Amino acid sequence: MKYVCLSIIFSVLSCFELAAQEKINIKRNSFQSDQPIIRANRPFHFNVVIENPEKLKYECRLVLPDDVARRGKETVTPVRDAAQNHRWEVACLNPGQKDFALEVLVGGKVFARSTINQVVMPARKVEKPAYIPAPRPAKTDILVGVHNCPLWETGRHELWNQVVHKHQERTPALGIYSQDNPEISDWETKWALEHGISFFIYCWYRTSQNGPITTQFEKSVFDEALFKSKYGDQMKFTIMWENQSKGTSGITDEKDLMENLMPYWIEKFFKRDNYLKIDNKPVLYVYRPLFISDDLGGDEKAKAALNLMREACKKAGFDGLIIMGEERGFNPTSLERFKAMGLDYTFQYCWHVTNSPSPEVAIESQMEQIRKMQSLHDVMPQVVTFTQAWSGWQDEGSVWKLAPKDFEILLRKGKAFIEKNFSKDELGSRMIILDNWNEWSEGHYLAPYREHGFGYLDAVRRVFSQDPEKHDDLIPEDIGKGPYNMPMELFEKKEKNKE
Repeated sequence: MKYVCLSIIFSVLSCFELAAQEKINIKRNSFQSDQPIIRANRPFHFNVVIENPEKLKYECRLVLPDDVARRGKETVTPVRDAAQNHRWEVACLNPGQKDFALEVLVGGKVFARSTINQVVMPARKVEKPAYIPAPRPAKTDILVGVHNCPLWETGRHELWNQVVHKHQERTPALGIYSQDNPEISDWETKWALEHGISFFIYCWYRTSQNGPITTQFEKSVFDEALFKSKYGDQMKFTIMWENQSKGTSGITDEKDLMENLMPYWIEKFFKRDNYLKIDNKPVLYVYRPLFISDDLGGDEKAKAALNLMREACKKAGFDGLIIMGEERGFNPTSLERFKAMGLDYTFQYCWHVTNSPSPEVAIESQMEQIRKMQSLHDVMPQVVTFTQAWSGWQDEGSVWKLAPKDFEILLRKGKAFIEKNFSKDELGSRMIILDNWNEWSEGHYLAPYREHGFGYLDAVRRVFSQDPEKHDDLIPEDIGKGPYNMPMELFEKKEKNKE
């Protein structure tokens, strides 16, 4: 009856076209290549699922750049639920940033279109070494740290929802991986060191207070990966205490801090040769510094506790402890309290950039916030953070991203500001922080991935390293490894049952 009524206004052909427009669709984000990153002259496949519940007649057209060659014939595989899988084999003749498009046509007109922009890396022969080649670190005059998100453990497929279902352009060069694998850690170490990154800041999550330490994600990223990896001892690391979940992730009292938490950190982390130390002082990042005060009953009690932490480190053979507090909102009152508590420096996990801005505005917003923070240097000195993007876990709020060329502009502006305004004797002149290595679902990431490959890491190397710009960026496929995808069958089944 719907189409009969419409035929009063439209021709029969128009009604058919409207029905097709409503009924034929490219399944959301199903249009993708079968390799996380493409290399020139190396064949790969484009895959797409066309949903066609009414079984209408349509054409499916792959639109390629001029320097991309189609190889063989398209394959079409019927599947259940009135959908079809289409597959093309193609090869890119030249490296660069490429636009690909998929169009669904009915009656010669386009009713659905999906596009992909992704990097094509230079051609390279596939080799088969015994293992991942050792890192060749790029030298820098400054310590470059980067936040590292440890959420990607086996079985936690749901944490990848943003990437798998909404943002497949973010697919890492490693694939949809789990972090509890020494090879994953060795790739991350290699890529970071070769682009001038000095250390990782891992989020650390406590899960129960006032007793023996229990954690989440720690075993996957440390015990099973970093601590067992071949090259892990070449990479400095530190932890950021994620104490934001009150009642489970913080401390109950000073006794809990000094008898449970500090001995655990000292023995498991601080005493490791590759834990980050400045002047023989371990560096500890704290996500919610004011929660320490809340847990202990005030800033003065927090200050006394932080001093006890430093004394415990001295008894363990160090010269103290550097404690840094996260503050991204430029709240002078918070910084005054940081000073009262005895923190050493402030830093940012990321910068809060509002109103989904253009790259130019996002750059200036960060620089303005950095300048404001520096104006309160005498209250609390800063170690500067630079943020690449933000989307949140559901594309909520302010959504923005700097392309690699824009990120490089930000880094150069920030570096110049630090050189001009920071004294040589403060940590902020010797260290910067980048956000983030691998927050794939939250929308900020520097590690190599589908859309821009090594673009962000190459920008870091150009800005902070004196080594030649030319270097060798290796991906797992180049040596017959990867992608390190988790088994997705159970996850896909659960997701399908939700539909």
